[in-house]
Amino acid sequence: MITSVDVGVVRHSRVAGAGSGAPHHRVSQLLGLVAMVLMAACERAGGASGPTEFPVAIVVSNSLIAPVTISVDAVPSLGLQGGRSGGLTVSSMAKWVTWTSAKPMDARGQPIPDDIGEVRIAVSGITGLLEISNVIGDQTYVTAQIFNQVKAPVSIGVSNGISVSCAAELPAASGTVSGFTRIGYYKVLPATEVRAYRGPACSGPYLSWPSSELKGFMAKSGLVSLSLTSAP
Repeated sequence: MITSVDVGVVRHSRVAGAGSGAPHHRVSQLLGLVAMVLMAACERAGGASGPTEFPVAIVVSNSLIAPVTISVDAVPSLGLQGGRSGGLTVSSMAKWVTWTSAKPMDARGQPIPDDIGEVRIAVSGITGLLEISNVIGDQTYVTAQIFNQVKAPVSIGVSNGISVSCAAELPAASGTVSGFTRIGYYKVLPATEVRAYRGPACSGPYLSWPSSELKGFMAKSGLVSLSLTSAP
């Protein structure tokens, strides 16, 4: 009897062992699945954490004579008159600050293009101050205010040695009042000269102010004053 009881106990123990192993196996699988889910969540959280966005304050100083428009990632954000400064707040995630200068108008009210196009600066390269001046990169630009002491109108052109840009019409002097005009910004190259033409639209004989005379411009604004004292 004792032998039969022992055998029954052993059999019962084996059956219990076989039955209890299945739940333990399922628990082990469940714990492994939970661990995998947690690891995946951590990886997603780590991948989602990128640079933190924050506002960046920039002071923009316009030393040019011409007004400028400042844009952030192609969105106009600030306008400044010549010689003025203003504050601009951009996102740290922004990429580019660009500025364009206003162009002088012709007799029909149409803007006359000059040599300054759209200037683009990386936001990451601006350290609190963006100064706009007549030196862009390694290139110097000048603008001229021109007085006419002659009682005949002339047209003003800018030559770079290869081609001429017709920049403005200069009225004649009237009594003791000089004719006056201002042109846009042009590159100062060895062959650059400003010309006063006798005819309209930069035609006919002309007198010129050479590049050496244009280099007497005011620092940062690039403004030079010229005076026409005899007819071309």
